Amino acid sequence: MSRYIHLPIFQKGYDLNLEIYRTTHNFPREYKYSLGQKLKEIVGELLDWIVVTNSKEDKGIYFSEINARIERLKIHLRVAYDLKVINVKKLEFLSRFLEEISKQVFGWEKWFFDNLKRKIQ
Repeated sequence: MSRYIHLPIFQKGYDLNLEIYRTTHNFPREYKYSLGQKLKEIVGELLDWIVVTNSKEDKGIYFSEINARIERLKIHLRVAYDLKVINVKKLEFLSRFLEEISKQVFGWEKWFFDNLKRKIQ
């Protein structure tokens, strides 16, 4: 089984997971079990896809799944902000996590395809 704990992208995703749980804990009851639960599900899926991608030899087809979770998180965080469930400071803080993870996915994907091209040549 492939190791994932050492991956910076996993570590950043794990930290984001903790922050989402801390943030949704303070959601008003009206949103805690709908929007809050949705955020927790998506961030959990994000971590799952990072682990799955790392364990596969052909990683190329899995990067889009990670990116889809990042986009879904962005949308739902924007909804939370628009509903005034989180403030702009919290939105920016969580968005920085997502931006860093996005950059790491891009780098991971580039590394994978560069290595694949070398193998083919």
